[in-house]
Amino acid sequence: MRRLLFIVLLFSISSCATFKNKSNIFSFSESKDLIVSLQRGACYGTCPIYKIEVYSDGSGLYTGTQFVENIGIRIFNLSETQINLILTQAESIKFEKMKEEYSEPISDLPTTFIQIKDKRIRDHIGAPEALKNLENLIDQLYQKAIKE
Repeated sequence: MRRLLFIVLLFSISSCATFKNKSNIFSFSESKDLIVSLQRGACYGTCPIYKIEVYSDGSGLYTGTQFVENIGIRIFNLSETQINLILTQAESIKFEKMKEEYSEPISDLPTTFIQIKDKRIRDHIGAPEALKNLENLIDQLYQKAIKE
């Protein structure tokens, strides 16, 4: 039993460093800057739980946890144009100047965390529609990227 656990652990550690996606190999141990992150959290029902991360080189990492079509880790790429679309929309809605948290004392709603460069916002309830649209744009670009 110990041998089996050791083998599983060894495999897990070695497989975390490098992922293969089509013809590209990405190593997430290299130094890259995280420029966009979107994380959707749990609720008392079947709210999708996942995280999307986009790095400065256009590589992306999706981690689907529960109540999503894609459970597990998926690697994707966004083009420079797609990344600029996100950053331009963030700039146009003055993302940097938005509050760090939109919340009310309501417990049965999912929380979304969105980060653009160094600014992170916790969106539980009451966020501006423009912020919701930016969150949805990131979702749409991820969905498009995995279908290509």
